Amino acid sequence: MTQMLLDTNWTTVDWSRAQFALTAMYHWIFVPLTLGLALLMGIFETFYYRTGTAFWRETAKFWQKLFGINFAMGVATGIILEFEFGTNWSNYSWLVGDIFGAPLAIEALVAFFLESTFVGVMFFGWHKVSRGFHLTATWLTGLGATLSAWWILVANAWMQYPVGQVFNPDTMRNEMVSFADVALSPFAIDKFFHTVISSWIIGSLFVIAVCSYYLLKQRNKTLSLKSMRVAAVVGTIASLLAAHSGDHSAYLIAKTQPMKLAAMEALYNGGKHVGLTAVAAVNPFCQPNYTEEPAPQLHIAMPGMLSLLATHDANGYVPGINDIIRGATPMHKGKQSQASTARLNKAKKLSRLSPTTVWRAKPAIRQRQI
Repeated sequence: MTQMLLDTNWTTVDWSRAQFALTAMYHWIFVPLTLGLALLMGIFETFYYRTGTAFWRETAKFWQKLFGINFAMGVATGIILEFEFGTNWSNYSWLVGDIFGAPLAIEALVAFFLESTFVGVMFFGWHKVSRGFHLTATWLTGLGATLSAWWILVANAWMQYPVGQVFNPDTMRNEMVSFADVALSPFAIDKFFHTVISSWIIGSLFVIAVCSYYLLKQRNKTLSLKSMRVAAVVGTIASLLAAHSGDHSAYLIAKTQPMKLAAMEALYNGGKHVGLTAVAAVNPFCQPNYTEEPAPQLHIAMPGMLSLLATHDANGYVPGINDIIRGATPMHKGKQSQASTARLNKAKKLSRLSPTTVWRAKPAIRQRQI
């Protein structure tokens, strides 16, 4: 089998990617658990508000403590990510800052301030404010965390599916023309619902795991059993909702980002009745040449499932990486994608030139400016 050795001499870009990826992975450990616990601790305190029993108050306090630890770690790692946008990817931030920076700024000024304000009331307001006000603070803390996820996912969705913007060749920057298109992008809405619903599953599993530990240790049996029941109901409902939102997400990605779907599935040569990869083993430092060898040595797939997810038809056609590069797919306009890539590369080349060089090379621009 023909092999291609990967270059292990990392550049500044490679190290920047590695650092950002490490920070993002560590940050993402805490984010979904924060969203999941926010819902559950709100439910537990609602039980206390309705019943007035000390048991539900102590239960809510217990899970709020775990939420607080997780929340603090998420904030700390998230701030590092914000700085890395400007340090690791300063050129990118300059190129798309007018668009990418808007949802991030709203997230900090609105959503984060909301949760950071009411989280203090939630932790230190017991016996100092009324039960109704404290319950409101708890739910607003969870709402703030959820709104933070919304604006972060709006920024991420725009990177995946740029809308509401135009490229200005005079300034060599992307400029926003419709905030509504950016904020209400189909990708943003789909990502938000699927992410938040999946976070409810994570929170439910975490609660069940902690309760199981206490039951094994013969401690806090009543708290554990009742908390486990609530988490099991929430997790079951969220799992059903996640299946629906996940199916829509796969269909949307196949429609708008065929290369992303093909890369995720290591699908180099597409076709009909394509299987969904279950197990694929490749050597990350010595990968096969997929232009000649179509599949890795070990590849186990569920027949027809990728076609079903991508087209809602088990016999539907799914293009592979090579198909898209050649522009020969019946579903997607690969040649237009190639033309767009060529224009982007030209823009990148111009952006690396000094302003004086661009001025001398663009007499038409000078005439328009004059």
